[in-house]
Amino acid sequence: MRILIHDFAGHAFQAELSRHLAARSHRVTHAYAVGLPGPKGRLSLLDSDPDCLAFRGIQLSSQFKKYSAYRRFITQRKYADDLKKLIREIEPDIVISSNTPIDIQAELLWCCRKHQVGFVHWVQDIYCQALGFYLERRLPLLARPITAAFEVIEKMVASRSDHSVVIAPEFRDVLSQWNVPESRIAVIENWATIEEIPQISRENSWSRSQKLGARPVLLYSGTLGMKHRPDLLYLLAERLQQECTVVVITDGIGRDYLDRMPPLENLRILPFQPYDKLPEVLASADVLLATLEAGAGQFAVPSKILSYLCAGRPVLLAGPRENLSASILQRSGGGLVVDPNDAAAWVETARRLISDPNLRSDFGHKARSYAEFTFDSAKITDTFEKVLFSACTPYAGRTAAVASISA
Repeated sequence: MRILIHDFAGHAFQAELSRHLAARSHRVTHAYAVGLPGPKGRLSLLDSDPDCLAFRGIQLSSQFKKYSAYRRFITQRKYADDLKKLIREIEPDIVISSNTPIDIQAELLWCCRKHQVGFVHWVQDIYCQALGFYLERRLPLLARPITAAFEVIEKMVASRSDHSVVIAPEFRDVLSQWNVPESRIAVIENWATIEEIPQISRENSWSRSQKLGARPVLLYSGTLGMKHRPDLLYLLAERLQQECTVVVITDGIGRDYLDRMPPLENLRILPFQPYDKLPEVLASADVLLATLEAGAGQFAVPSKILSYLCAGRPVLLAGPRENLSASILQRSGGGLVVDPNDAAAWVETARRLISDPNLRSDFGHKARSYAEFTFDSAKITDTFEKVLFSACTPYAGRTAAVASISA
């Protein structure tokens, strides 16, 4: 197959999927947005990569502003046009697209329909619900009509796609409520690139460069948006000033919030670190932190927890228990979950982990064991390959014709 994998965010595990599919002799082009803030994976060719793999960055305009509706709209139209040009250029048999604003996703879908290309909708969150969550806090009077319009688009994309991959059973339930047949929905949970996150010593070159020393370190690394409760990270540093260092590695609106707060000596705020440093960054923590607003539990799954598990460190999550991340922590035994609205429990649970190295060691061991057992790249690639072949089936005649012309 000729496969176009588009991941707007540029995350690591989607890039890993492209590499594994290319290793099976599929011709894979991996496209991603250039200029979008956030943690990134290895988005350029490695010496070990096969010749049938290509990475194509698509430049976002310098005018792109995540929280400016007008600038987003203008930038995303240009981005969608460039993506459609790429589809016409490489003539894929199948497109799978993830982490993509739903209006861009809709344009991709219609482009694939026009050119008889299979399309797989990879659902990382329920876009209209996330949009509603944001608008209720910023533009409450307009939240409902705007959200309703985007829900129409999202339902259309889900119903017209050849297949949908969802990362949680709850997302499958949403698509089923939108009358998407279950035969066209596959639940494939996200994973982390465990081969790229080996377990290493807490004392390493990155921790030494940051002068973290022997004092307990609570560390958050990843996207910190409206739904991620940066206030809880500040609260932790404020309440535990004499007991630990809190390191927050992020950019964007969550960092802006923390930068506006009164400085704390034990709160370190850093920009995103190079991907190759990620194993050292995560290993430098005694406890890894994740946060999620209670109301965001039904539409968002913090994938940073999956990388945390690979690091073999205990995880402390402040988030709703119905969220998949909480379920993964309970399933793996790799950490603890507290209610994000219970500030006292958040602080006391962190204090408990700081004071008990044996408990931290037990959680960390279980976390790594779960990651080694669950993040099986071969099995995951098998599952995606089946979905991609299935989505290609309606276009088999077109694919054969293109192949004969190429020959």
